[in-house]
Amino acid sequence: MRRAPVFAAIGLFLLGGSPRLRAQCDSLKSGERVWVRLLTPLASYSGKAGEKVKAMVIASPDCGGSEIIPIGSEAEGEVLSAQRVGMGLVHETAKLKVEFRKLKFKDGSETEISARIVEIDNARETLKGGVIHGVNAMDTPQGRITSRLRHLPTWNPYSDVTLLALRTAFPMFPEPEIYLPRGSDLKLEMTTAVSVPQRAEPNVALNAPDEMQKALMGITIPELPGRTTTKNGRAADIVNVALLGTATQMNAAFRAAGWKNGDAMSMRSVMKQAHAFFSFNNYATAPITTQLLYGQRVDTTWEKGLDSYAKREHLRVWGRTDLIEGQTVWVGAMTRETGATLSFKRHKFIHHIDADMDDARTMMVRDLALAGCVADVYYVERPQVEHFAMNSTGDPMRTDGALAVVQLKDCENAAFEQVSDQLSVQTRPRSKFARYLRMQVLSYRSDLIRGNIVYGAFDLTRMAIRARRNRVEKALLATPAEMRQEHRPTVPTGNPSGIAGFFEADPQNN
Repeated sequence: MRRAPVFAAIGLFLLGGSPRLRAQCDSLKSGERVWVRLLTPLASYSGKAGEKVKAMVIASPDCGGSEIIPIGSEAEGEVLSAQRVGMGLVHETAKLKVEFRKLKFKDGSETEISARIVEIDNARETLKGGVIHGVNAMDTPQGRITSRLRHLPTWNPYSDVTLLALRTAFPMFPEPEIYLPRGSDLKLEMTTAVSVPQRAEPNVALNAPDEMQKALMGITIPELPGRTTTKNGRAADIVNVALLGTATQMNAAFRAAGWKNGDAMSMRSVMKQAHAFFSFNNYATAPITTQLLYGQRVDTTWEKGLDSYAKREHLRVWGRTDLIEGQTVWVGAMTRETGATLSFKRHKFIHHIDADMDDARTMMVRDLALAGCVADVYYVERPQVEHFAMNSTGDPMRTDGALAVVQLKDCENAAFEQVSDQLSVQTRPRSKFARYLRMQVLSYRSDLIRGNIVYGAFDLTRMAIRARRNRVEKALLATPAEMRQEHRPTVPTGNPSGIAGFFEADPQNN
C-alpha cells in the first residue's frame, strides 16, 4: 500500500523550505482547471444578464499534499448573456454565457479571478468558447426519425405523410431550454493567472495503523479478481473500489451524495430507456447491465446523472463475507459512461465509457467525501492488475491498477447538501399546450431549413467526417503508450467542511 501521508509530509517539509515551491503552490496558471458545484441554479428561460452565480470548489490542482484552492471555497460569477428558445420563432437553441470572477475563502479573504466553463459533468449541453449551448430539439434520434433531413431527403420535406402525422400526434422531443440545477458539477478554466492567499498546512496523519495495512493487503490477495465478467464469461470492467462499512452506511452515503439505485431490468425499464434514448432525456435510475464477480450477480448498483441518458457515473457493488476491523467489505467496479447507442448486434442499448478509469474512481470518492460520509481513504497497489485493457464492448480502459479503499462513517458535516430548487426558478413555459406548440414550431422550422436534398448531402458529408475522427480518437485511446499518470484528489483530514481522509494526487490533476 502506498503511504500517501508520509510522502505528503515530506513534500510539506520541502515546501516550507523552498520559497520557489511555496510560490508555485500559491497560484494557478492560465489554463489550469478547477471543478466547482453549483450553489445556485442556472436556467436559460428565466436567466438574465447580470444575474449572480455561486458555486463551491470541490477539486483543484494539488500541490504539496493539498489543493491550491481549498475545498469548500466559494466561486462567484455572473451571467453575461442568456438566450432562451421561447416559442421557437427566433431561436432554435438556448445559450448561456457565464464567467466566474471571484474566489472567497473560509477565512474571509478574497481574490479576483477570470474563469470560464469548459465542461458540465453528465450533461447533454455542449460548450464552445465558454458559452453553454442547449440541445437542438430536432437533432435527436426522435427528430431524425421523423424528419426528411436524415432519411431520403427530397425537394419536398413533407412527402411522407406518415412521418408527419407521427411527429404531430406523438411528439417526443427533449426540453430545449438549458437548466442546470443546484448540485451540477462544472469544470472551470482559468483565463488569467491567479494568486491564492497563503494556505494553512493540511492535517495529515503520518501513517495508517499497522492492523489496517495488513487488513487492506488481505483484500488484495490473488483471489480478488482484477476484472468483472459478462454472463458469457468475457472480461468486462476493472474492479477499482472497495467500501468498508455497513449496508446502512453505504446506502446513506450514496443517497446523501445524490446517487440513486439502478432499476431492475424489465419491460417497463426497457420502454423507459427507449423513451430517454430517442427523446435525448435522462433516466436517473436506468438499469445497469449484468456483470459477475466470483460468478455472482451484484448486490446493488448506484448511479449519478444529470440530463442525459448517454452520460452517467455508475458503480456495481458486491458484498464479501470477510470483515476488516469489524466492518463489511464491499468491492465494486466504477465506470463513467460518455455515450449511448442502440446495438442491433446485441439487441439492446449499450453505453461507451471514459477510458480513464481512475477519473471515474476519483469522482465517486469525491462525492462521498463531500457528503461527509468518509472517515479515510487508502490506495492499495495491485501489481497483478493490467494497466491497459479493453472492456466487453471494445472500449479502451486505462488505470494505475490501485484499489481505492473508502472507509465509511455515519454522514455528518456535509460540505454540500442536496436541496431542491425546482420552485426557485422557471425553467420552461408552464403551459403544456405552449410547450407542444413550441415543438411544432421548431419541427416545421427545421424542415424548412434542412429538409431538402442539398442540406442532406451536406449533413451526410459532416457525419462521415465525424465518424472518421471518432475512429482516429479511439485508435489513439487504444495505444497503451498514451496512458496518463494517475489522478487522485487531495482531501485533508480534519477539514471543517466534513471532508475526511487523504488522497494522493498528481500535481497536474485538473
